[in-house]
Amino acid sequence: MFLQKLFILNFFLCFVIYFINLKYRYQISKKLKILDTPDNERKLHKGSTPLNGALWFVIAILLFLIESFLFENFINHQYRLIIITTLLIYIVGFIDDRKSINPNVRLFIYFFIFYLTVSLDKNFQLKLVYFESLNLEINTSIFATFFSAFCLAAFVNSINLVDGINALANSILAIILFFIFFSYEQKYFLLIILLFFLTLNSFMIYKQKFFLGDSGALAISTFAGMHLIYLYNLQYKGINNNLLSSEDIFVLMAFPGLDMIRVFFERLINGKNPFKPSREHLHHFLIKKHSLLLTLIIYISFAFTPVMSNFIFQDFYYTSYNLIACIILYIVLLKYSRNKLSLIHI
Repeated sequence: MFLQKLFILNFFLCFVIYFINLKYRYQISKKLKILDTPDNERKLHKGSTPLNGALWFVIAILLFLIESFLFENFINHQYRLIIITTLLIYIVGFIDDRKSINPNVRLFIYFFIFYLTVSLDKNFQLKLVYFESLNLEINTSIFATFFSAFCLAAFVNSINLVDGINALANSILAIILFFIFFSYEQKYFLLIILLFFLTLNSFMIYKQKFFLGDSGALAISTFAGMHLIYLYNLQYKGINNNLLSSEDIFVLMAFPGLDMIRVFFERLINGKNPFKPSREHLHHFLIKKHSLLLTLIIYISFAFTPVMSNFIFQDFYYTSYNLIACIILYIVLLKYSRNKLSLIHI
């Protein structure tokens, strides 16, 4: 009964925080010096747009963190660590939104934060990567801390790279958080609250009320990425019966991951800095052919149809076919968006 009352109170507080942040977004952004202005190169939106699209999220999880010390059994130690790491990453992203940190330096900083976090709790260390469908076991225990920090850094970077058009990164994160919520046997009510407002956030970003900015994209993807590793370890240890295998995570991250790897190597081959932002990603090609809404529908439909079938059937062998389907769909969509393939006229 107490937790139900706390849920209602937290939902109300988050509602107030969200709409204050929305109503006074320009005043807040001017005060914090995080207004995003178009440069006619990478940033093609019209007019200055506030970058406080995740400020509500950070205040909300900070509130949950404070409550965790006030109320017993509210959230566990691992959840606190996820929130603290998310807050640290948000600070790095916030500084980047204000002063634009060198991409190499920024990557090193959040890799270092992840390394420290993972070293503090073995529940976030990937000591074994097991592919059920292939009966393949890869032991990473010797370099588990480094490997886990690398995976987290790659995850948040792949999400940050799809934050190139309105609402895409936020929508992807909302879908990932949806799967995280249903993968927990114990349904944490704060996830329900965050999922609700994150879904609302997609609409607000689509209407260009504000953007996530690097601070928001990095923070929310850190929150999601650490949950995925934690859930995977619970599944591996047999503590959590809900399925979240290596294959599930690969399917979930197939499109952002494949896009990040492709652009990285293409830029490397062409003698360009692979860590610098560019307009060479899949969503950039799609937006040249279609409206923003249609681009979002096409990208999300192609990326998450295999994920939804995964969620429905929950079969390891079926999941491996879905992973292959993701790779094929990505290649088809990439060729189409680059005018190298003709599809039915949309």
